[in-house]
Amino acid sequence: MKHTFQLQDFPNSNFEIETSILTGKSKLLKDNVQVEQSKEKGKPFLIPNETGELIKAFPKQSFPDTVPTLEINGVKNHIVLKLKWFQYVLGGLPILLLFIGGAIGGAIGALGSVANFNIFRQEGSEPLKYLKVAGVILATYTLYFVLATIISTLVK
Repeated sequence: MKHTFQLQDFPNSNFEIETSILTGKSKLLKDNVQVEQSKEKGKPFLIPNETGELIKAFPKQSFPDTVPTLEINGVKNHIVLKLKWFQYVLGGLPILLLFIGGAIGGAIGALGSVANFNIFRQEGSEPLKYLKVAGVILATYTLYFVLATIISTLVK
């Protein structure tokens, strides 16, 4: 997933972060140039400022989001807007498949929840976002029950 954002400490620069859902690793670009990531503890990104000094930006996970925050000089910089509590609840409904469907249900539910959180962050009309999220919830549960039926039939 790619997210474009700006940082207070770098007002004349545009940033883009690409985060892998599977590995959790991130790649940061400043003005379309990849920023080096240090191997020291916390693996900070080394962002050059206008004087050439390297500023350390520590990626910090922000559960339940898959997009990290960047901590610079002790200040957390949110890359994406935080959702409202009810958006987390509604968007996270597919993850309940974990309890009725085990690993398969959990995998399908996790993908559905991540998709829902991304839908809530998209530009566009609010009612349409909620319709899309409802569609994803319906699709995840339908997919699980279809797969469960197929697997159950094949096992018997």
